[in-house]
Amino acid sequence: MTGVGIGNSIIAGHPWRYSGLEQHNINLPDSFGQICYHLALLTNFQWFDRGWGGQTTGQIRARFLRDALAESSDPGDGDGPVTLKQKPDFVVLEGVVNDIAALVPMDSIEGNFIWMSSMLYHNHIRCIALNCVGQGYNVFNSAQLNMITQFNHWLASGDLDSLDVTVIDINSFWNSGVYGGVSPWGNDNLHFSSFVDSADGVHFTQAGYDSVAHIIFRVAGLPGQTVSS
Repeated sequence: MTGVGIGNSIIAGHPWRYSGLEQHNINLPDSFGQICYHLALLTNFQWFDRGWGGQTTGQIRARFLRDALAESSDPGDGDGPVTLKQKPDFVVLEGVVNDIAALVPMDSIEGNFIWMSSMLYHNHIRCIALNCVGQGYNVFNSAQLNMITQFNHWLASGDLDSLDVTVIDINSFWNSGVYGGVSPWGNDNLHFSSFVDSADGVHFTQAGYDSVAHIIFRVAGLPGQTVSS
Protein backbone atom coordinates (compact mmCIF):
# COMPACT_ATOMS: atom_id res chain seq x y z
CA MET A 1 0.00 0.00 0.00
CA THR A 2 0.98 3.63 -0.54
CA GLY A 3 -0.43 7.02 0.34
CA VAL A 4 -0.25 10.59 -0.94
CA GLY A 5 -0.66 13.89 0.83
CA ILE A 6 -1.71 16.64 -1.57
CA GLY A 7 -2.40 20.26 -0.74
CA ASN A 8 -0.64 23.48 0.13
CA SER A 9 1.97 24.46 2.74
CA ILE A 10 0.23 22.45 5.49
CA ILE A 11 0.98 19.21 3.64
CA ALA A 12 4.43 20.45 2.63
CA GLY A 13 5.35 21.25 6.24
CA HIS A 14 6.00 24.99 6.17
CA PRO A 15 7.67 26.93 7.63
CA TRP A 16 10.02 24.20 8.85
CA ARG A 17 10.20 22.01 5.75
CA TYR A 18 9.49 22.14 2.02
CA SER A 19 8.33 19.26 -0.13
CA GLY A 20 10.51 17.69 -2.77
CA LEU A 21 7.87 18.71 -5.32
CA GLU A 22 8.35 22.38 -4.44
CA GLN A 23 12.11 21.96 -4.74
CA HIS A 24 11.77 20.08 -8.07
CA ASN A 25 13.29 16.98 -6.51
CA ILE A 26 10.42 14.53 -6.14
CA ASN A 27 12.71 11.86 -4.67
CA LEU A 28 13.63 14.06 -1.71
CA PRO A 29 12.40 12.27 1.44
CA ASP A 30 10.29 13.96 4.09
CA SER A 31 11.55 14.39 7.63
CA PHE A 32 10.29 15.09 11.14
CA GLY A 33 7.60 17.78 11.10
CA GLN A 34 6.01 16.77 7.79
CA ILE A 35 2.66 14.98 7.84
CA CYS A 36 3.61 12.33 5.28
CA TYR A 37 6.78 11.46 7.22
CA HIS A 38 4.77 10.75 10.36
CA LEU A 39 2.04 8.88 8.46
CA ALA A 40 4.71 6.62 6.98
CA LEU A 41 5.97 5.78 10.47
CA LEU A 42 2.46 5.10 11.74
CA THR A 43 1.25 2.98 8.83
CA ASN A 44 4.50 1.24 7.93
CA PHE A 45 4.08 2.02 4.23
CA GLN A 46 5.30 4.79 1.95
CA TRP A 47 3.64 8.20 1.73
CA PHE A 48 4.42 10.77 -0.96
CA ASP A 49 4.40 14.48 -0.10
CA ARG A 50 2.72 16.47 -2.87
CA GLY A 51 2.25 19.70 -0.94
CA TRP A 52 3.02 23.06 -2.52
CA GLY A 53 2.94 26.22 -0.44
CA GLY A 54 0.69 29.08 -1.48
CA GLN A 55 -1.48 27.07 -3.85
CA THR A 56 -5.23 27.40 -4.13
CA THR A 57 -7.55 24.45 -4.67
CA GLY A 58 -7.66 25.39 -8.37
CA GLN A 59 -3.88 25.05 -8.62
CA ILE A 60 -3.97 21.77 -6.69
CA ARG A 61 -6.69 20.53 -9.03
CA ALA A 62 -4.54 21.44 -12.05
CA ARG A 63 -1.88 18.92 -10.97
CA PHE A 64 -4.23 16.43 -9.31
CA LEU A 65 -4.21 13.83 -12.10
CA ARG A 66 -0.43 13.63 -11.90
CA ASP A 67 0.16 14.01 -8.17
CA ALA A 68 -2.79 12.05 -6.74
CA LEU A 69 -3.88 9.64 -9.49
CA ALA A 70 -0.48 8.72 -10.98
CA GLU A 71 -1.59 9.70 -14.46
CA SER A 72 0.70 11.27 -17.03
CA SER A 73 -0.29 14.95 -17.00
CA ASP A 74 2.00 17.98 -17.13
CA PRO A 75 0.59 21.07 -15.38
CA GLY A 76 3.64 23.10 -16.42
CA ASP A 77 5.13 23.56 -12.95
CA GLY A 78 8.58 22.22 -13.81
CA ASP A 79 8.11 18.74 -12.34
CA GLY A 80 7.13 17.03 -15.58
CA PRO A 81 4.17 14.76 -16.40
CA VAL A 82 4.85 11.92 -13.89
CA THR A 83 5.48 12.08 -10.13
CA LEU A 84 4.04 8.71 -9.04
CA LYS A 85 4.74 5.22 -10.34
CA GLN A 86 1.35 3.80 -9.37
CA LYS A 87 -2.02 4.86 -8.00
CA PRO A 88 -2.01 5.21 -4.22
CA ASP A 89 -4.43 3.47 -1.88
CA PHE A 90 -5.00 6.57 0.27
CA VAL A 91 -4.95 10.31 -0.40
CA VAL A 92 -5.00 13.02 2.26
CA LEU A 93 -6.54 16.07 0.58
CA GLU A 94 -6.02 19.55 2.04
CA GLY A 95 -6.35 23.15 0.89
CA VAL A 96 -8.66 26.20 0.94
CA VAL A 97 -6.83 28.70 3.18
CA ASN A 98 -5.06 30.22 0.17
CA ASP A 99 -8.36 30.41 -1.70
CA ILE A 100 -9.78 32.42 1.16
CA ALA A 101 -6.75 34.70 1.16
CA ALA A 102 -7.32 35.23 -2.58
CA LEU A 103 -11.10 35.71 -2.14
CA VAL A 104 -11.95 32.74 -4.37
CA PRO A 105 -15.76 32.26 -4.36
CA MET A 106 -17.04 29.50 -2.09
CA ASP A 107 -18.84 27.69 -4.91
CA SER A 108 -15.52 27.39 -6.78
CA ILE A 109 -13.77 26.04 -3.70
CA GLU A 110 -16.49 23.48 -3.05
CA GLY A 111 -16.56 22.54 -6.75
CA ASN A 112 -12.82 21.83 -6.72
CA PHE A 113 -13.15 19.67 -3.60
CA ILE A 114 -16.05 17.74 -5.10
CA TRP A 115 -14.16 17.15 -8.37
CA MET A 116 -11.02 15.92 -6.61
CA SER A 117 -12.98 13.72 -4.20
CA SER A 118 -14.99 12.30 -7.09
CA MET A 119 -11.85 11.48 -9.06
CA LEU A 120 -10.49 9.54 -6.09
CA TYR A 121 -13.78 7.73 -5.56
CA HIS A 122 -14.03 6.61 -9.16
CA ASN A 123 -10.41 5.42 -9.06
CA HIS A 124 -11.11 3.40 -5.88
CA ILE A 125 -8.71 5.50 -3.79
CA ARG A 126 -9.68 6.33 -0.21
CA CYS A 127 -10.06 10.09 0.30
CA ILE A 128 -9.26 11.69 3.66
CA ALA A 129 -10.10 15.41 3.61
CA LEU A 130 -8.69 17.92 6.10
CA ASN A 131 -10.76 20.98 6.93
CA CYS A 132 -9.48 24.55 6.73
CA VAL A 133 -7.26 26.22 9.32
CA GLY A 134 -6.49 29.90 9.71
CA GLN A 135 -8.69 31.51 12.35
CA GLY A 136 -5.53 32.70 14.06
CA TYR A 137 -4.19 34.37 10.90
CA ASN A 138 -4.42 38.03 11.84
CA VAL A 139 -4.42 39.21 8.21
CA PHE A 140 -7.89 37.76 7.59
CA ASN A 141 -10.89 40.05 8.02
CA SER A 142 -14.23 38.96 9.47
CA ALA A 143 -15.63 38.02 6.06
CA GLN A 144 -12.68 35.69 5.40
CA LEU A 145 -12.96 34.14 8.86
CA ASN A 146 -16.62 33.51 8.13
CA MET A 147 -15.59 31.79 4.88
CA ILE A 148 -13.43 29.37 6.85
CA THR A 149 -16.39 28.59 9.10
CA GLN A 150 -18.69 28.21 6.08
CA PHE A 151 -16.35 25.81 4.30
CA ASN A 152 -15.75 23.71 7.40
CA HIS A 153 -19.47 23.46 8.09
CA TRP A 154 -20.04 22.37 4.48
CA LEU A 155 -17.27 19.76 4.67
CA ALA A 156 -18.76 18.38 7.90
CA SER A 157 -22.32 18.42 6.56
CA GLY A 158 -22.13 15.04 4.84
CA ASP A 159 -22.28 16.36 1.27
CA LEU A 160 -19.26 14.20 0.40
CA ASP A 161 -20.48 11.06 2.15
CA SER A 162 -21.58 9.52 -1.15
CA LEU A 163 -17.94 9.73 -2.25
CA ASP A 164 -16.75 7.91 0.90
CA VAL A 165 -14.75 10.93 2.08
CA THR A 166 -13.45 10.83 5.64
CA VAL A 167 -13.32 14.36 7.08
CA ILE A 168 -10.65 15.24 9.66
CA ASP A 169 -11.13 18.31 11.84
CA ILE A 170 -7.66 19.83 12.12
CA ASN A 171 -9.16 23.29 12.61
CA SER A 172 -10.00 22.26 16.18
CA PHE A 173 -6.33 22.82 16.99
CA TRP A 174 -7.17 26.52 16.68
CA ASN A 175 -10.53 26.88 18.41
CA SER A 176 -13.81 25.30 19.42
CA GLY A 177 -15.55 26.15 16.13
CA VAL A 178 -16.08 29.88 16.51
CA TYR A 179 -13.59 32.73 16.53
CA GLY A 180 -12.54 33.26 20.13
CA GLY A 181 -13.65 29.81 21.24
CA VAL A 182 -11.12 27.82 23.24
CA SER A 183 -9.93 24.56 21.69
CA PRO A 184 -9.26 21.33 23.61
CA TRP A 185 -5.57 22.25 23.32
CA GLY A 186 -5.96 25.63 24.99
CA ASN A 187 -5.89 27.83 21.90
CA ASP A 188 -8.15 30.87 21.83
CA ASN A 189 -6.97 32.37 18.49
CA LEU A 190 -4.75 34.78 20.39
CA HIS A 191 -2.78 32.49 22.71
CA PHE A 192 -1.50 29.44 20.87
CA SER A 193 -0.48 26.07 22.22
CA SER A 194 2.75 24.30 21.30
CA PHE A 195 0.96 22.77 18.28
CA VAL A 196 0.38 26.10 16.46
CA ASP A 197 3.07 28.33 14.95
CA SER A 198 2.38 31.61 16.73
CA ALA A 199 4.51 33.50 14.20
CA ASP A 200 1.65 33.44 11.69
CA GLY A 201 -1.25 31.63 13.36
CA VAL A 202 -1.90 29.48 10.29
CA HIS A 203 0.78 26.77 10.28
CA PHE A 204 1.65 24.06 12.78
CA THR A 205 4.79 23.62 14.80
CA GLN A 206 6.79 20.48 14.05
CA ALA A 207 5.16 18.79 17.04
CA GLY A 208 1.82 19.99 15.72
CA TYR A 209 2.34 18.31 12.34
CA ASP A 210 3.22 15.11 14.17
CA SER A 211 -0.03 15.37 16.15
CA VAL A 212 -2.05 16.05 12.98
CA ALA A 213 -0.66 12.84 11.48
CA HIS A 214 -1.67 10.91 14.60
CA ILE A 215 -5.20 12.30 14.39
CA ILE A 216 -5.45 11.39 10.68
CA PHE A 217 -4.19 7.89 11.45
CA ARG A 218 -6.62 7.36 14.32
CA VAL A 219 -9.78 8.99 12.95
CA ALA A 220 -9.39 7.54 9.45
CA GLY A 221 -8.63 4.09 10.89
CA LEU A 222 -5.55 3.65 8.74
CA PRO A 223 -3.77 0.30 8.89
CA GLY A 224 -0.55 0.11 10.86
CA GLN A 225 0.70 0.12 14.39
CA THR A 226 -1.64 0.68 17.33
CA VAL A 227 -1.57 4.25 18.63
CA SER A 228 -3.17 5.31 21.90
CA SER A 229 -5.50 8.31 21.96
